[in-house]
Amino acid sequence: MPTQSIRLEGQREWRVLLRDKGKWLLGVYRPKFTSRTQVDKLEKHAGPELFFLVKGKVNLIIKEKERIRDVALKEGQAIVTDAWHNGYRPGGEEGICLVIERDGNPSRYLHPKGFST
Repeated sequence: MPTQSIRLEGQREWRVLLRDKGKWLLGVYRPKFTSRTQVDKLEKHAGPELFFLVKGKVNLIIKEKERIRDVALKEGQAIVTDAWHNGYRPGGEEGICLVIERDGNPSRYLHPKGFST
């Protein structure tokens, strides 16, 4: 693969940038939701995911055991989770994350009864 510059922007929710087939992938994540109240499901994979906030504002909703919490990501910091989660961009502001996860890692979805974040 030749050396290349990659723009860390986008209008799509998820875009894979690089992958080592069967091992890992790196993608750009821009949550489609713009408020916590829009989030109607959480997702989980068979392994952990790393979220690194590149710019803007992104909050992750994380469910660990029976507790649901809202985690505001900070630019330049990463968070790793293997819990149920989903994200949103507070107030509709721009928000871009780099995500590293296992390749070939299908998503499972949780629609909690009476899910109200």
